[in-house]
Amino acid sequence: MARAHPRTARLAPLALLSALALVTSAYAQTLRVGVAAGLPSATVTGGFAASLRVENARVGATRVTLGLAYDDAVQLDLGMQANDTFGPLGNVVGEAALAVRTDGQAQGALGVRGVLGPLALGVRVSGFTAAPERFDPLAVAGAARPPFAAGGWGVELDASGRPARALIVQASPQLYWLPSGATWRANARLRWLRAIGPHELSLRLEGYLPPTAPGGDAAIGVGFTYHRRRAPDLDGALYLGYAEGGLAPGATVSLAQALGPVQAVVGLDAEPYRRDVPPYRARLDLSFEAGPGSATVRAAAASGPAGTSAVVALSYALPVTLPGGPSTP
Repeated sequence: MARAHPRTARLAPLALLSALALVTSAYAQTLRVGVAAGLPSATVTGGFAASLRVENARVGATRVTLGLAYDDAVQLDLGMQANDTFGPLGNVVGEAALAVRTDGQAQGALGVRGVLGPLALGVRVSGFTAAPERFDPLAVAGAARPPFAAGGWGVELDASGRPARALIVQASPQLYWLPSGATWRANARLRWLRAIGPHELSLRLEGYLPPTAPGGDAAIGVGFTYHRRRAPDLDGALYLGYAEGGLAPGATVSLAQALGPVQAVVGLDAEPYRRDVPPYRARLDLSFEAGPGSATVRAAAASGPAGTSAVVALSYALPVTLPGGPSTP
């Protein structure tokens, strides 16, 4: 891995501290300190990582997150979110995110979402120079973006509508431009609300098409969402997928549950046909109150053709309200 330029490595923390002083002088809600450790793999640098973040600060009508991290290089993170009314779209939410590392890697995204008539619409444009795990070790078990090793650009669309009272249609096509060519993937859901009492059934479709064949996949699934009155939903699905190796079954499940004072979130995915992300992924989040703040333990693991990756992260979040700032909403 390329080493950080000494002068750049010194200037990045100074730049962040200056920005933190500006933001926290207005209003800061949460200060988060974290550490993480991972197993080296083909996609994760491994070893030890540390981070310091000011989350959900408000500067005027904009919410801002600023972070400084170290994982083989110094990383500066910036996130912003603002909303406003805009003509026929009504209330529009705009988002921006940027991560820059002193080893020359970077990623960024701009997004906007709103409602146009009967449709909820969103569009997001992104650019990146490395896989998402380079910027967030816990992304080893994520599926938001394929772990492209090379740089590229992406456009992601989200649309949902309600053709009938009990039906919701959702579609999320994505298109990425890489040095090797264009890559496409998409997923869609037809949700049948209250199909069984208060619970929901869904028909789910997924597909991935890389620049060169073979290497794509497709799957169809049936999902079930169990709505619990005083607890988060339980969501699961069974799939039948196809890749160059032939047909294969798959399953996913996600659950959030209170275990006494601990809030637990579990996600398990076994999709052996998938080629856009590691086919076997697991996530576990445990959060609990600790003193004046809250502690969170997060674990993520993934296994696939590129190898096995595992990351454990611990963070502590402390609410902050500075004198002279607005009260916490």
